[in-house]
Amino acid sequence: MAVSGGESRTRVRRAKTEALESAGMMRWLLTYADMITLLLALFIILFAISNISAVKFNRLARAISGGFSSTDAINNPPNGGTTGAQRGRTDEANMASVKAQLDKYIAQQNLKSKVQTRIGKQGLVITLLSDKTYYDSGSAELRPETKRLLDVVAGQLRNVRNEVRVEGSTDNVPIATAQYPTNWELSAARATGVTRYLVEHERIDPTRISFAGFGQFRPKFANDSDAHRQQNRRVDIVILNGPTTQGATDESEINNARSTRDGDGPSAAASSPDRNAVARSDRGPHATRGGRAARGGAPLE
Repeated sequence: MAVSGGESRTRVRRAKTEALESAGMMRWLLTYADMITLLLALFIILFAISNISAVKFNRLARAISGGFSSTDAINNPPNGGTTGAQRGRTDEANMASVKAQLDKYIAQQNLKSKVQTRIGKQGLVITLLSDKTYYDSGSAELRPETKRLLDVVAGQLRNVRNEVRVEGSTDNVPIATAQYPTNWELSAARATGVTRYLVEHERIDPTRISFAGFGQFRPKFANDSDAHRQQNRRVDIVILNGPTTQGATDESEINNARSTRDGDGPSAAASSPDRNAVARSDRGPHATRGGRAARGGAPLE
C-alpha cells in the first residue's frame, strides 16, 4: 500500500521527537547522582564530628558565642579572672602559711640552730645546715633525724603546687675522696639524696622537683670563720614562686598509681625539663644532668 509523502514525513518527525525526549528524560540521573554523593559526604562528616570531645565542643561553642555576643569573653575571662597580682598575693599567702607551720615545728623540736626558713625573691627557702647535724662530715648519707625533718617538709610541700628545687652547697674546705673528688660531687650528692627521698619515699610529684649542686660557689657568708663555714654547709629546699607545674596531676592520684607498682619510684633523682640542675663556678657554669655531679676544679667540704 502506498504511503503518502505527508505521512512519511510525520512518522520521521515523530521518531526524532521520541528520541530527543528519551535522551532528555535520562538527564535527571546526573542530578540524582550528585545529590547522593553530597548526602554521602554529609553523613561522613556528621559521623566524624559525632566523636568530638564534649569539652572541646563546649569550648568551641562558647568561643563562637562570645565572638558574636561579646559577653562570654567578659563574663568568663582567662584564668578565671585571676590577674598576675592576685596570683602573686596567693603565692605569698601560701608561702607564709607553709613557713608558719614549719617554724612552729622547728620551735617545738628545738631545731632553730639546725633549720632555717626565709621568704626571698625565689620563694620560700628551707635551709638544712649539714654541719654534723643532718650529715656526717664528707658524707651524703641521710641520717634518721634528716629523714624525720624531710617527712615534715614533704607534708607542707603537698599543700602547694609550686615547683621545688633542692640546692646543695658546701664551704671552701677541700675534699678529695674516692667517692667525692671535689665539693661539686658532695654538694650534688646531698641534693640528689634529698630529692630522691622526697620522690621515692614521700611521693612528691617528680615533675615538679629538681636539684642543683653548687659546691663552694654559692656561699651565704664569706668562708673566713668556722661559724660562717658552718652556715655555708647546707641543703636548701626552695619552694619557687611563679606558676605551678603545667599539667600536674593530683599527687594523691600519683601515689595511688605508684602504690600498685613494684618498687619505689625512679632510680635516679628526677629534674624538671626547664630547671636542669646547674652548678656554677666563678669561671662559668657546670651542668649536672641526670643525677651526675658536674666536675669542677675547685675542692669541697
